[in-house]
Amino acid sequence: MTDLNQYEMTKYEECIFYAILAGASIIIAMLFYRNIFFAVVVIPFAPSIKSYVIEEMKQRRRREFMAQFRDELFVLSTAIGAGRSMKDAIGESIPGIMEIHGEGCILGRQLEIIYERLETGGENDVELLNELGVMSGIEDVLDFAAIYAICKKTGASIITAINKAASVIIDKMTIDNEVREIVRRKESEGLLILAMPILIILFLNLFSPDYIDPLYSCFAGRLIMTGVIAGNIGIFGIIQRITQIEI
Repeated sequence: MTDLNQYEMTKYEECIFYAILAGASIIIAMLFYRNIFFAVVVIPFAPSIKSYVIEEMKQRRRREFMAQFRDELFVLSTAIGAGRSMKDAIGESIPGIMEIHGEGCILGRQLEIIYERLETGGENDVELLNELGVMSGIEDVLDFAAIYAICKKTGASIITAINKAASVIIDKMTIDNEVREIVRRKESEGLLILAMPILIILFLNLFSPDYIDPLYSCFAGRLIMTGVIAGNIGIFGIIQRITQIEI
C-alpha cells in the first residue's frame, strides 16, 4: 500500500520544480543585484525548498484521501446494509470511488490491493483495514479500523458505526474547510505585505533607475538588498507558522 507519510517527486515533477526554482532565482538575482550570477546563491537552499514543497504536496494528498475515504464509508454502509460482507462491500465500492474521484485516485488503488489480498490471499479484513490506517497516518482511518474490529468481535452494528464515523469525518472536514478559508485570506494579506518591497524595487527600477542605482553599485547597497531578501524569508516563515492550524 502507498504510505501517505512519504512522498517522492516524479521525474516530471522534479523537472518542473527545478525549472521554476531556476527561473525565480534568476529573476531575484536580476531584480536585487542586477547580476545573474547571484542566482547560484539559492543552490544551498534548494533541498530545504524542495522539502517544503514535498510537505505541501503530502498535505494536499491527505486531504484528497480523506474526501475519498468519506465517500467510501457511505458506499460501504449501503453495501453492508444490503447484506454484503466487508470483502464484497470493498470490491463493489471500487468502481464507484474511481468514478467519483478518477481512475488514479489514491484510495481506489489501495482498495484494489486490499480486495486482491482478501480474495486471493484470504487475509483478515480487520488487519488490512488497520494496515490502511497505519499507511495513511490519518487518525480517523485508524479509528474506523479499530471500531470495525470491535464491532466484528462484539457483534455490534457495523452500519451504525460506519455512519457515525462518516458523520464525524464530514464535521471535521467542514470545520477544516472553514478554517482553511479564513487562513487563506490571512495568507493573502501576509503575501501582499511580503510582495510590497519587491514591487517597490521593481517600480523604482522601471521608472527611476538612477534613484536606486547606489543599491547596486556599492557593498552597503548589496547588504541592504540582501537584508530585504532575508527579511522577506523571515516574514514568509512567520506567516507559515501563524497559519499552520491542525484540526
